[in-house]
Amino acid sequence: MTISYKLLSLAILGAGAAVGGGYFLIGGDNNTDHVTKTIGSRLGESLILASEDVSKWEVRLSHLKEAKEDSLVDDLKEIKNNDPTSQKIKDWCVANASSPIEDDKRFSNVRSFCTYRIKDKLSKAVRGTDDPNWEQASLNVKIPSAVILSPSMQSIKEKLTSEEGTPNAQKILQDWCSETLEVMYANDSTFKDADSYCTTDDE
Repeated sequence: MTISYKLLSLAILGAGAAVGGGYFLIGGDNNTDHVTKTIGSRLGESLILASEDVSKWEVRLSHLKEAKEDSLVDDLKEIKNNDPTSQKIKDWCVANASSPIEDDKRFSNVRSFCTYRIKDKLSKAVRGTDDPNWEQASLNVKIPSAVILSPSMQSIKEKLTSEEGTPNAQKILQDWCSETLEVMYANDSTFKDADSYCTTDDE
């Protein structure tokens, strides 16, 4: 089979939308459209751009070093055990973006080491634990201004209401943010909630 290489944007592949400035180089068959069958097409804009700053890849390197070996596919385990570097992880991610969605462990590894986290894509800085405005952020959830709450925020609102006046109340939104910021970025309602309620008020 003759393999040609083409630049595919890391938008939701197949939709024709482009993500400005960054692309993965992934392989494709000249005669067959594999876009809907690859890991890259499934994860779309969640995948870290190959042009991304090295600091993002260094974070993934630290995650790989801490990963349990039985959770890794053989070629990624080989990287972990032989002088792993951020460049090796990036190269592995680029190669595996074009892999077919057949191996659940490989798909899981790409999700873990080759995708953005919500905290990577926020429009403002993350609100610190000692930020004095958590109370106001919680109030914005309880009394939203012309906003229809997502199911996640509706659940947080109910917890805030039931815990109102207790020491636990001020940590409900903080705990949700702390957990959610580590979730894979998908440009969905969870990301929009995090961008609205887990970030500082400074522009």
